[in-house]
Amino acid sequence: MNTEENLFQQSRVNGSATGVNELQAVIQGLQNLRLNKEKYPALDVTLPNYFWVAKRGGGISTSVKAFAEYLYATKIIEFTGKAKFFEFKLAYTAPDVFFSELTRLDTTISEIAGHHRYFKGLACINIDEWIQHTNEAYFHTFLAYLASLNGKILTIMYVHSDNKREVDSIASSLSSHIRFDLVWFKFPYAEELVDRMEREYFKQKGFSLTEDAKSLLLDSIREIIYGEHFNGFTTIRQLADDILFSMLTANVEDYEITADKLAGFNRDSAYIKRIKTFVGCKKKVVGFITQKEEHSNETGKF
Repeated sequence: MNTEENLFQQSRVNGSATGVNELQAVIQGLQNLRLNKEKYPALDVTLPNYFWVAKRGGGISTSVKAFAEYLYATKIIEFTGKAKFFEFKLAYTAPDVFFSELTRLDTTISEIAGHHRYFKGLACINIDEWIQHTNEAYFHTFLAYLASLNGKILTIMYVHSDNKREVDSIASSLSSHIRFDLVWFKFPYAEELVDRMEREYFKQKGFSLTEDAKSLLLDSIREIIYGEHFNGFTTIRQLADDILFSMLTANVEDYEITADKLAGFNRDSAYIKRIKTFVGCKKKVVGFITQKEEHSNETGKF
């Protein structure tokens, strides 16, 4: 198995681990494209851009990193610049205000190009704040700008949504300016999340869940999963960590987690209500952020 196939298999593992199996289908299609281009060089075709849809906390950053690594290893697109990809949040701009966000995006691309004439790689752009404004002139200006970058930058626009009508409206606006593939990342069901918690958190610490404990957690996760402030795998990890903390600060007689021991985490508990209503803080990110533990010098967030 060559390096490219190894990377593809690793992407499959990563996708399964984060619940984004749809990325596997995208990569498989590009595998076929690469092989067909080798067989029939005259049948050249450029890649479309992408429109990704996911629940908040659904693994977008992990997915774009794996995608960039795959494209880099297989040389499907060319990369030049300080990083293989960067992440950018396009803030909403009212029609009567100067569209400074487009200037900020253009400056970001110039900076990440480094000593190269152009940055070539992936741009991962969050357009959450534009979900209700995709018919406005500034959004179409933004799309026209992206279209001008075709051949240099492969753009992944994404939103956090599970509303088909919203997604259809955005897709309609995108279609007026750029080619793109829609990838809808399906977040795991509550049952899968309970299994994940047991497998990746509890069993690794020597704990096991009884059936009544699984049933309690299933109800609790269903209570929070559709909440406005559910933060995907981050929330699930937080819940698992807090359960483990409660186990280890109690008088542990055995490593079996029962429903009685999880009384403080049932669906009607103060803890679950707090998670459902937690809003968190919005942090404006400007310039490069070094992420040594995860991205090294491979990405910037803006």
